[in-house]
Amino acid sequence: MEESIRILIVHSDPDVSESIAKMLLSEGYQVRSCLEGDCAVTLLKEDLFHFVLLSTTLPEEVQLSLMTFIKNYCPDTMAIPISWHAVLKSAVEALHTPAPEQNSGIGSVKAVKMTIERLSMSILRRNREKESRKRAMIMAQDLQESNLRLMELDRKKTSCLAVATHEMRTPLTIINGYMRMLLDESFGSLNEKQKHLLHESRKNCDRLLELVNSMLDRCRLESGSVEYDLQEEPYLELIRRVVGRMRHYIEKNGLTVHLDLPKEEIMIPIDANAIEQALVNLVTNAVKFTTAPGKITLRCCVKPYGVLTQVIDTGIGIEPEEIDQVFNEFNKVGKKYGEKKGAGLGLSICKRIITLHRGEIWVDSESGKGSCFSFLLPGEAKRPVSQK
Repeated sequence: MEESIRILIVHSDPDVSESIAKMLLSEGYQVRSCLEGDCAVTLLKEDLFHFVLLSTTLPEEVQLSLMTFIKNYCPDTMAIPISWHAVLKSAVEALHTPAPEQNSGIGSVKAVKMTIERLSMSILRRNREKESRKRAMIMAQDLQESNLRLMELDRKKTSCLAVATHEMRTPLTIINGYMRMLLDESFGSLNEKQKHLLHESRKNCDRLLELVNSMLDRCRLESGSVEYDLQEEPYLELIRRVVGRMRHYIEKNGLTVHLDLPKEEIMIPIDANAIEQALVNLVTNAVKFTTAPGKITLRCCVKPYGVLTQVIDTGIGIEPEEIDQVFNEFNKVGKKYGEKKGAGLGLSICKRIITLHRGEIWVDSESGKGSCFSFLLPGEAKRPVSQK
């Protein structure tokens, strides 16, 4: 057997107990015996027994008391009442006769052995199942504790990153402002070499500021503390506002911008600041990967299941093997195109914003022919209420 079955014999006659114990020990069972109910209770408290063979010759109150104790305090132990006069007769025959020809009836040793063997298989199977469940529970608990530790480490990492990037933003903003004043020649004229060096320094400072701001946005979204206040907003007005703010940046890069919007304003439940940030990130991404002369189009239309917005460019496009990486943090998409590649956070932030609005975002692109970033905001689009 994989595990020894432990049996407790309770009988007032030591000769009977000894005879039965010898026979069961020969079968590989672990056997203890006692002569009274109090002794049996003590043994049951000290050790686990799979079976208690309880003599029916014991006083009824002793049998009842012992079986009640087993039921209440030893739920995994099985009590088997035995008619010991038949058992003793069979045990004596078993000791003197290698192969008895007659069975002594239902109370015989052979019947007891068969019962124990059959029930032992069930007990061992049940014990294996319990052990498997126990191991699974321990593994699940260990996994949960590991996950909690990882979550705590991630929280501390995010908090540390947020503090570090926040502390970087202030001095970078000051440095950027001083370089702007120098380039404006507010403190005296500059020669061409000085202007070039300052221009390069400011450009790299702008890139670093963009990275710091993106990291702060990422930390804020990852912290789980972001709660959007969805209000009915004039959505087309928001799109026009974004384009108005970015028109100079777009045209400075030798590109044109085109709006393809419905004629009538539409209202949709959004967090205006968050969606504006997503649009700015998408337009910025389009500018980075579109060479002059190129065009950027912002398109919006109402669908039965929400409002669809698209930012379309005529840029370099995305390689097929890179499509699935576009919205990953710190992605390597477009790295081969040099310094126009950003930190790789803008699009991942867009995805978080749209996801928190319960929307969807995706990209369609063909290398060398441009890209179309689309996102769908759920909700019923409404026409603004006219005010008299």
